[in-house]
Amino acid sequence: MINRRFSMYLQRLIERNPQLLETALKLHQSGRIPTNAWVIDLDTIVDNARVLAAEAHRLGLTTYLMSKQYNRNPYVSALALANGLDKIVAVDAMCSLMARRFNLPVGHMGHLNQLPRHMIPALLALRPDVITIYNVEHARWIDEAAAKLGIVQDLMLRVYAPGDLFFDGQEGGFAEQEIPAIVQALAQFSHVRLVGVTAFPCVVYNHKPGEKMEVSPNMHTVQRAAATLRQLGIEVKQINAPGNTSSITMPLLAQHGATHVEPGHGLLGTTPNHAFNGSLPERPAYAYVTEISHHFGGRAYAYGGGIFHDGYLGTINALVGSSWEEARHNQVEYLHEIEQIIDYHMVLQPGERCKVGDTALFCYRTQMQMTRSYIALISGLSGKRELKVHYLFDHANNALDEQFNPIAPERVLADIKSLSASYV
Repeated sequence: MINRRFSMYLQRLIERNPQLLETALKLHQSGRIPTNAWVIDLDTIVDNARVLAAEAHRLGLTTYLMSKQYNRNPYVSALALANGLDKIVAVDAMCSLMARRFNLPVGHMGHLNQLPRHMIPALLALRPDVITIYNVEHARWIDEAAAKLGIVQDLMLRVYAPGDLFFDGQEGGFAEQEIPAIVQALAQFSHVRLVGVTAFPCVVYNHKPGEKMEVSPNMHTVQRAAATLRQLGIEVKQINAPGNTSSITMPLLAQHGATHVEPGHGLLGTTPNHAFNGSLPERPAYAYVTEISHHFGGRAYAYGGGIFHDGYLGTINALVGSSWEEARHNQVEYLHEIEQIIDYHMVLQPGERCKVGDTALFCYRTQMQMTRSYIALISGLSGKRELKVHYLFDHANNALDEQFNPIAPERVLADIKSLSASYV
């Protein structure tokens, strides 16, 4: 039974992967990882990837991995792909470029961000399976770039209808009734080919315990759009259904005609469903680590930089202490209602239970690409191999040496190759 005063994601991490919290604290107190860092458990990433891949293969689904949630880190992506997931989905141009840096295959571009016009040739050269378009202008630019490369690029339409769901600022696409006209307009181009439809979100995000898991109105729009395309003579190869994807939602999506899904937090074990249900097969794979800086007005101030959470799931707490035995019994509350222009600090109370220099451990549903935090990768937490801290990465996804200077991607790739082989 979850204590409602306790952060639900942190509670799940305590229940299902406490070794990660204990190890993160020890690594921070010893100086092996810095303050303001996401610590990612690669053993759990591998386990979760195998769960997702097995369910996707059972259902005949292709998986495009949403890498933004973990700041596109190449260790996480490479291990997930090596253990059964198919390719990367690039939510924006930056995702594509990060994948290129570390030789990772990109399956889907253009959703949720369209490809910037003058970057299209470079991005098209990565040969994605499919690119989503919101307008004919982008189809024209892609066609021009594809002609110069001597290829035909597959496209998808993002579609919507009255009553569909949008997150603010993420609107876009073609109205359902426009589809016949769009098909006719695309027929003028010789180096693009329409092959599918998508929308977002295709699964409703559950924010209450016991809330029914169901597809969104957007998924029904996608189904109708696919039927319309078939009636117009288009071979529909892809019905892409992103949003809140994990092994528990995949059967629902497959039942509604999905061919491709895009797990992100599912790989990390931190979808809303995982917050409420501690029996799901994916386990939480990350913790946020910071440090008590000072006190003011009875409150404790920890170093910030990693604050980004969806705000739907109530209280966020931290475990604070200089040892695991101390921290596990000392939970304090993060005052998330305090408005900050920049999250220089995380304000905690009661402050008297936090000492300057203590480690503060958090777990909440984040998107790491929106933070300015480090990422520390650890393997061996399961006890099947020696515990190892791999390269530290900065917020721009540069691997760092011991002096916090960038190192060449080739060195990272060599370590990833060796690590991947060890999990086979």
